[in-house]
Amino acid sequence: MTAAAKVSRGPGRPRNEATDAAILDAAIEELIDRGFIAATMESIAARAGVAKTTVYRRFPNTTDLAMAVMRSFEQGSLEPPDGSVRDQLVHLGDVMRRLWGNPRYAALMRRVAADGTVQPEVYKACRDRLIGPFVRSMNTVIRRGVDEGLIRPDVDVEWVRQLLVGPVMAAALTHKERITRAQLELTIDTILAGLAPR
Repeated sequence: MTAAAKVSRGPGRPRNEATDAAILDAAIEELIDRGFIAATMESIAARAGVAKTTVYRRFPNTTDLAMAVMRSFEQGSLEPPDGSVRDQLVHLGDVMRRLWGNPRYAALMRRVAADGTVQPEVYKACRDRLIGPFVRSMNTVIRRGVDEGLIRPDVDVEWVRQLLVGPVMAAALTHKERITRAQLELTIDTILAGLAPR
């Protein structure tokens, strides 16, 4: 899904989908150019070619608008399908790989990381809201791997998850070629083999 995705509807008069898309696209460019800390509703409205009140009717503040922007890129379910632990990790990893492989999303995440050096508390709050569901899903699958005896019980689940997603994040944050599906699967297989009970 792109930034042209529908904005969540509330009760009342139906909104113009073209306006919704223009606001989200303008917000993406604003956030990439100025960052989450410096972005303003006034500037986003000007970029979108709409009145400031039009933006405020949809989003009460820049934080809610930023969250809508990030969600507009989401594709693929964070509820892994039935299958092995490996299959579920590959599914979740591929959702992240495709998301972070989007050039505009990668640019946004680089800006989030840069903002975090200035206001770490803002960065942490955004991070928790943006990737919290993904983190919880992947941690659940990793714990399943521990329960099934595929992963040693003495490992730190958070650390394992960071091992799994690190290559995807590193590629996006350092302007490298996006990770391929084959590379993702090799990473997961290598980590699972290294963490198997001895």
